[in-house]
Amino acid sequence: RQLGPARSDDGPGGAFASPSPFGERADALQLHRVDLPPLVGRSGSITAGRATPDSQTAEPGDPFGSAASARLDDAHNAHSARPPRALQIHNRYLVTETEDGLEVIDQHALHERILYEALRERVLAGAVESQRLLVPEPIDMAASEAAAALQNRDVLAQLGMEVESFGGETVLISAYPAMLANLPPGEVLRSLVEQLLTEGKRPESRDVLDELLHMIACKAAVKYGDRLTPQEIDALLEQRGLAQDHHHCPHGRPTALVFTREQLDRQFKRI
Repeated sequence: RQLGPARSDDGPGGAFASPSPFGERADALQLHRVDLPPLVGRSGSITAGRATPDSQTAEPGDPFGSAASARLDDAHNAHSARPPRALQIHNRYLVTETEDGLEVIDQHALHERILYEALRERVLAGAVESQRLLVPEPIDMAASEAAAALQNRDVLAQLGMEVESFGGETVLISAYPAMLANLPPGEVLRSLVEQLLTEGKRPESRDVLDELLHMIACKAAVKYGDRLTPQEIDALLEQRGLAQDHHHCPHGRPTALVFTREQLDRQFKRI
């Protein structure tokens, strides 16, 4: 499978109506990028044959752009000797000291929230970056799945997924979300269609689109078991302040638990 350069489609909304905190920060979506060294535990083979950073194009200031990632990499390398702001335990949680005690952060839930809010802003602005395939990929699906994909082409296009009929129960993928470039296009389409069939709502429903954004953010975020570098830990903690609601993941689960010094002292029977 060959991919063309990543592109960002500006919809009728054009640029953001108001300044976006994610648009101001080049590293807002840093951790999921496929042109960075893969995280420990992730297969490196899935990026084989995909576009390299030099073959991708992006608008200036675009958090998906490879140039922005290169700048962030340089900044991270310059501070590689500095210890991380938090300790990763069991490749799942980040523990950091606070003024009142300590905080245990769910790395997946926090990153999922950051990606969800950034992607939602881009969808509303009609500026989701899609990865165009040089050779469209045919996907065989069940009759109900193929019908759902074709009936909801407009909704899928808002998320960066472009499909068309290829005859019978086969759907042709010509482009898919760039932020999910480390996943097979067929898997992305099947997941989106499954969500559409589960929701069973009208294509224009904002609830359906929101559920699809939840699913994409979940798949793109770092996972339980992913070993993060000190630079990635720092970046994740810095990005937390960009989210409007960094206390909960898109599904409503908490992203962190706080333990005060008083609670710890009581547990150790010091008070």
